[in-house]
Amino acid sequence: MFFNGFLAVLMLRNFKACLGSYRGNVDTIPVSANSWYMHRSMIFILASIASLSSCAILKAADYATEAFMSEADPELARAALPTMMKATEAIQLADPGNKDKALATASLYVMYASAFLDGEAFQLPDEDWEQKRVLSDRAKALYLRAADLLVPFVEARIPGAFGTGPDENNGRQDEKSPWARLNRKDVPLLYWSSAAILAAFASDPMDFDNAGRMAGALALFEQARSLDPDWNSGSLHELAITIYGSLPADLGGDKEKAVAAFRQAITGNGSQSPGAYLAYAASICVAAADRDGFRDALETALSLEARPGSELLDALARRKARRLLDDISLYF
Repeated sequence: MFFNGFLAVLMLRNFKACLGSYRGNVDTIPVSANSWYMHRSMIFILASIASLSSCAILKAADYATEAFMSEADPELARAALPTMMKATEAIQLADPGNKDKALATASLYVMYASAFLDGEAFQLPDEDWEQKRVLSDRAKALYLRAADLLVPFVEARIPGAFGTGPDENNGRQDEKSPWARLNRKDVPLLYWSSAAILAAFASDPMDFDNAGRMAGALALFEQARSLDPDWNSGSLHELAITIYGSLPADLGGDKEKAVAAFRQAITGNGSQSPGAYLAYAASICVAAADRDGFRDALETALSLEARPGSELLDALARRKARRLLDDISLYF
């Protein structure tokens, strides 16, 4: 219903424009006549909404997402994103078995939680720990909501995915395994599912229900990288820097893999992304007590120009880079 209202505003504007071109300025129509035209327009709007195909709705969502990613003002995006989030949620609730609609909704949950809840918590001073905790709890709730939407689709595609994950004999090398039947079209589902679970774990490692899905989440992530390493302008490489650089070895951490992922990120499609340098500084340089490398990486992140279509992500990354540089003495 909320989405229908959102579309109604846009379509009503277009309807008024058409009506104005046909009969003159619609705003000059007397109130009684204007009410009649409004009634007619609402019938037209509702009929148009009812006739929209799922493909058209999802395409509109894609355009809206692109508009947000191109927004250079984080505060404007922060204020508007919840509206879009609830709109896509309304679409998904009307068709809960549709994977693409679930993906659209879950990805917005993860993006909003990461950029504007965890992001704000990171910016707060330590003495505001209560507010930081509130924001972190809200972020975790959205990560789990995203995971709950996507896990059923993953398990339908890969039964037992959150058991042990693929191994040497019963995973990617076994042509009869469900893992071996995955293809590049599955990468968005693999990425957002693993990102939601891993982010929720970072928010609260003591949530044992979610922690039990970690092995499967890592397997999904690694499978996504093997299928389409440069997907979404290097997003998988950037996440790999954080995953392998931050997790302990017994949970899948691997410093050499983290460094290799960083090199892939800065030489591939996402080479101008400040996010790669930010992840390198926070996940690799801090652990290695490399103060100079930390500073150089963050200064590089700040020097990069915003990429067309990624202005929002780049602005948020630069904001975090500035904060890390300001607090460099806390890390070394």
